[in-house]
Amino acid sequence: MTNHLSRPIVFLLSVVVALGLTSFGGNARADQAPGEWSVDLVAESSGESGVTDGMADEATDDVALAAVGCPSGVTKKMCRLYKSMYDSAKKGKYLWDKRGRCKGPDRLPYHPEGRACDLVYGKIGKPAGGDALKRGNRLKDWLVANHRRFQLHHVIWNGKIYSSRTNWRASGRPYSCSGTTDCHRDHIHVAVNR
Repeated sequence: MTNHLSRPIVFLLSVVVALGLTSFGGNARADQAPGEWSVDLVAESSGESGVTDGMADEATDDVALAAVGCPSGVTKKMCRLYKSMYDSAKKGKYLWDKRGRCKGPDRLPYHPEGRACDLVYGKIGKPAGGDALKRGNRLKDWLVANHRRFQLHHVIWNGKIYSSRTNWRASGRPYSCSGTTDCHRDHIHVAVNR
């Protein structure tokens, strides 16, 4: 386990792994009962995105949400999204920004209000590439497809923004920025509505 993970996060990861919990997704597997909710972001064998806008099974969702804590100061909506994404982020070996980039100072209101979090893909300052880029794209696709469910305001990833202003199109629109981190080429920024 890396040094930058705090003990509470390590504990929560242990709980999630011990309970065999899953987080988000929408691909039904052959071994699932009808209506069951899956983590599969991608149908790896087919190369398809696997993104759907399905709702979670209430019992599964409640157990998963109870097992993972939330960063301090985030809104209830952001907490729900954070918890839902947590296990898949862990499986992909991606970390919520260790600098505490959920609630914190920023020139825009999303982080200060606790309505946004950043999910780091690799190392801050270095653009995601290879598998990290592919997985980041899959997560972005899932967020865009599930924007209604989690009441998202916007998602920024790899120099593009996805929001109601883009009709949540998969192609997004260019995000005015400069530099790797400002252009979100090393992390996904996701914000929920008020």
